[in-house]
Amino acid sequence: MLTIQIKHFACLLLFFASSLVSQAQVNNAALKEIAGVVSDSFGTPVATVEAFMNEALKLEQTDGVPATVFIGLAILESAGFSSYLYQKAKNPFGMKATAIWKGEKFMMWHEGKMTAFRQYETPGEAVRDFASFLRSRKWFADALKCPSGDAECFLEGLSAKQGKKSWQYEPGYARDPEWANKIRRVIAKYKLQNLKK
Repeated sequence: MLTIQIKHFACLLLFFASSLVSQAQVNNAALKEIAGVVSDSFGTPVATVEAFMNEALKLEQTDGVPATVFIGLAILESAGFSSYLYQKAKNPFGMKATAIWKGEKFMMWHEGKMTAFRQYETPGEAVRDFASFLRSRKWFADALKCPSGDAECFLEGLSAKQGKKSWQYEPGYARDPEWANKIRRVIAKYKLQNLKK
């Protein structure tokens, strides 16, 4: 009886392991396909796009932050990782180097003046810093409370909110009232919802 149970347990383990391997292959194929489309759209090396997507997917696994939104936001803000800021500073989010920033800075002409931006060494550093930035702002707390991987909830949490009273106003990530819709369009266009780790 014990031998049958051990064999049954071993078969179950083998089944789950093989399904995980095949799921990883499907996910890897989806990542490569989507990275290829983004690369073709913006002329960015595929490896650059893949590296960023992998880091965003890791963050989703550890912190529950939807990779689709992070990737969509980065594609929108950095013109598919082809912007001057991304090429020179690996900064896909347009993060400025304010007084609290202690890392490397990259200076460039922006909105009529020389402006300091955060400079990163790797896509992972940029992704983690952006997540840390979101955690540091109380008005993004509702986005960070969303169920793991819930892109729509997360986007709503990053959007500006108007209240009946002035003190109920919450700034969003961007001033553009169409910002969340632009991210939604990027997610749909590149089928980012198909990226799962």
